[in-house]
Amino acid sequence: MSQLEYMDVSRARFRTTAGGLVSLQFDDTFYPKVDVYLSFPFSYPEQFISIRDEEGEEIGLIYDLSELDSVSREAVQQELKWRYFTPKIERITSYKEEFGHTYWGVITERGRENFVTRGRDQAIRIVSETRILIIDVSGNRFEIPDLRKLDARSRQYVETLL
Repeated sequence: MSQLEYMDVSRARFRTTAGGLVSLQFDDTFYPKVDVYLSFPFSYPEQFISIRDEEGEEIGLIYDLSELDSVSREAVQQELKWRYFTPKIERITSYKEEFGHTYWGVITERGRENFVTRGRDQAIRIVSETRILIIDVSGNRFEIPDLRKLDARSRQYVETLL
């Protein structure tokens, strides 16, 4: 079992490049592009952040975003917002299963969306008793933050999948 390698964030400077990438200066080593991942996106959205180089090798873990200087924190937070962008479903307007695929029409806080999912076991993730994550065929994520807040018809659609 490998050891967790926490970064000494006092030696790290993250910046957003002109092209919108996140770079890292760590001591004398410059990484022109790093990828940022949450180890536990639902449980700890601001802790245990994995920093990886372009080849996917982990450089280290940040224990908590609050440890970073303000410019670094902003760069990492913006990257996380982009990577984990998840519209929240407020209502399901249509739902149709056909040939192993499900066709969804929904209203999110960002407007109307239509998407397709494949296979119930591949598309639906139960995060908690009331929170659901839906992943479409392109890997986009949609969230139902609280099933209890959906209207009766929308809840009925979701309950057929659970």
